[in-house]
Amino acid sequence: MKKLFLFLYIFLNGCYAEYDFSNQPTNYFQYHIFEIKHYESQKIYSAESSYSKEDARYNALLDCQNDNSDEIACLDYSYTQQGNLGPINQESYWQNSKKAYLNPYDNAENDFTKITEWSSIDQLEKDNKKNTIIAKKETKKIVNKKNKLEKKIVENFDNNPPVLLIESTFTFDDPSYSIKGKVTDESDKIYVDINGKIIKSENGSFFIKRFSPVSEKLTIQATDQWGNQSEVKIINVNINLNNKITITDVEPLNPSVVSVGANANKVALIIGIEDYELTPSASYANLDAKFFYEYTRLVFGVPKLNIKLLTDNDASLIKSISAIEKWLPGKIKSGKTDLIVFFAGHGLASTDGKELYLLPQDSDPDLLERTALSRNELFKNIIDLNPKSVTMFFDTCFSGVSRDEKTLLASARPIRIVANEQESIPDNFTIFSASQLDQISSGLKNAKHGIFSYYLMKGIEGKADTNKDYKITNGELLSYLDENVSVQASSLGRQQNPSLAGDPEKVLIRY
Repeated sequence: MKKLFLFLYIFLNGCYAEYDFSNQPTNYFQYHIFEIKHYESQKIYSAESSYSKEDARYNALLDCQNDNSDEIACLDYSYTQQGNLGPINQESYWQNSKKAYLNPYDNAENDFTKITEWSSIDQLEKDNKKNTIIAKKETKKIVNKKNKLEKKIVENFDNNPPVLLIESTFTFDDPSYSIKGKVTDESDKIYVDINGKIIKSENGSFFIKRFSPVSEKLTIQATDQWGNQSEVKIINVNINLNNKITITDVEPLNPSVVSVGANANKVALIIGIEDYELTPSASYANLDAKFFYEYTRLVFGVPKLNIKLLTDNDASLIKSISAIEKWLPGKIKSGKTDLIVFFAGHGLASTDGKELYLLPQDSDPDLLERTALSRNELFKNIIDLNPKSVTMFFDTCFSGVSRDEKTLLASARPIRIVANEQESIPDNFTIFSASQLDQISSGLKNAKHGIFSYYLMKGIEGKADTNKDYKITNGELLSYLDENVSVQASSLGRQQNPSLAGDPEKVLIRY
């Protein structure tokens, strides 16, 4: 029996060795596999056929051309004739296809590489002659296509200007807005100029993404590749916010220049109070808070659901305490949450100057212990929640004078502050304050913001990144604040120097 099996094995192997599969009916092999590779994307498209090599090549080439606009870059890659017992024939085309593609005018002979493990030398020579003819045909096709393309470019030259199709007025209730428009022209390439910023239209459409807390006008003009220009269109953009802001002579705030992905482990409490019930107003403090809300989302990456914003009447003593003692515990995860706190409004020191207070909207300066928020108690409440890190921004002062130099106390009693800014602050706390404890925190009238808040927000837009390494440390931000805030305060005849309690080397923002 063993001799019989040995005889059959030798006999069958001898038969297959002498059999010419390429000229036999398809039932002697399973299928043809042809691969096309796109030179620019380097993506390989493979197709199988039980009928013929040409059928497999056609299907692979069709897939490549349908998937890519640059059809010329679809090049022959490899061919395999797969038999029942393994590959019968294999051919590699890539090196010569690349050569023909990159040098379409090169008349040198392009022989395809033949893998001869399953082929005879005679068959190899025949195939090489055949493939040389194919290579020359492919080269001729590439030259013809390039000539047609050049002819098409000449024929497409036009003298007609593009036509802009866009509404003349838009209204938004959010400072971050987007506008879409269309432009028609005979040219393939059309560029749109929006207030000096040029963008390329895609398939006859263009998209404008901007940030502006105030209504504005946009000047738009389209230019095609031949220099023909459309008529200039003026677009009126109305921003409907509760507070209308006019910013002149200073660079507008724009948090959209930095966009950081939302992080569920970040939480922010933002309080801004301009209209006090029992004390002079803190000019622009509510706007500071509303703008900082946008920076919290876009620059710090805090999700909307994790931000509590309290302004004016919503920042009463009861509502402020509720946010601190009820809302924060529900949001902070022990050891995981990065907390951001922003306060813009009045601050005041106790009579002996040892305790510092933040004034809610309905606070009575003569009853600080009963109607104001103790900074030390705020710190204690937050420490008990054990967040991973805490970053605080206080655009307030404790000198007893408002941004407009109005006295907060009717008695106008002198205040001598002896509290230590660095005292009892945990290692994971970072605190930026608008001024030294005995200085006045001023407002920037032409920006409609507190000086500290304005430059804080400009700094985290990237202005404070002095070494341009796409991250801002606490020290970099303090240096930027101190340089700019002190200059603006000096122009008002005041002295104001922001302060930092915390690690100056710690990275505040990465973008």
